[in-house]
Amino acid sequence: MPLTLLVPDLLPPPDAPAPMRSLRLPGLETWLARADASREAGTGSAWLLRQWGLAEEAPVAALTLAADGGPHEGSWLRADPVHQRVDRNALVLHDASVLALEAGEVAEALAALNGFFAADGLEFVAPAADRWYVRVPPEELPRTVPLERAVGRNPFGMLPEGGSRLRWPSLFSEAQMLLANLPLNAARESAGRPTLNAVWFWGGGTYPAGLPRRYSCVAATDPLARSLALASGCAVQALPAGPARLPLRESEECLVVVDQLRAPFRRGDVDEWLAAAHEIERQWFSRLGEALAAFGRVRVVLPAERDTALFDITPGARWRVLRRARPLASHA
Repeated sequence: MPLTLLVPDLLPPPDAPAPMRSLRLPGLETWLARADASREAGTGSAWLLRQWGLAEEAPVAALTLAADGGPHEGSWLRADPVHQRVDRNALVLHDASVLALEAGEVAEALAALNGFFAADGLEFVAPAADRWYVRVPPEELPRTVPLERAVGRNPFGMLPEGGSRLRWPSLFSEAQMLLANLPLNAARESAGRPTLNAVWFWGGGTYPAGLPRRYSCVAATDPLARSLALASGCAVQALPAGPARLPLRESEECLVVVDQLRAPFRRGDVDEWLAAAHEIERQWFSRLGEALAAFGRVRVVLPAERDTALFDITPGARWRVLRRARPLASHA
């Protein structure tokens, strides 16, 4: 498809709050009704990785670190800051979107982690407040679970495993205890803010060579999409406010990742999620007709809870006026 529009976290899961399940977006729903619909296995980042021929166990850390300006060499894991708390009588993992870490807090935590784990051959770096990394001896890379699969769940069935010398479940617990006792967390507790009480290890490996150039252009703020584009030689640009500012060249394909819903979705901020969804409707979905005229074909990709919904919009879709639009939640 010349234009592919990927919008994570728009289709609400069955247990989402009622305001999310009842959201109506007339512009999008009209075109979904007229599109050729299909489903693909995998959800979340799995669909995005598959476009570049990568599995869910891809070396996400090495890719995103390089895009963040870090080295291409070495074996890396993501070591993202997370918050764990008891919700509804069960321990639940939350990502860095609930933390809003400040630069001083990041520096304090990294100094503590590097001082404690240096003897294990680990080196922590944090080019972004919500994206942390750890360099690992190659033979010690563990098997891991992607952060997006662990968010909102009890993490203890998903801890990293493997390595020849390091015991990763123990390292996870040691990092918990180390972080819990830092002054920054005492200050956060006093202020009623969520504490930084763990790091989530995932996405290990080395920087891949020779990724296919799947698209001509990628427009996104999403770190993974940008890193895949850069690794494969795609042109990369910031996410514009609608399709009119996208490059248009005959027969070339463009991927747009609209990810403004991710942070409010993971924080459970329903009002902010609804506001972001309506803004995406205004900027993108209400202009799908313009995009179709400009690009000739448009694919809308909506990851759901267990798979991914694909909607291919071709010129013939303009004449399918008798197809009735369905509520957005019915496509989840």
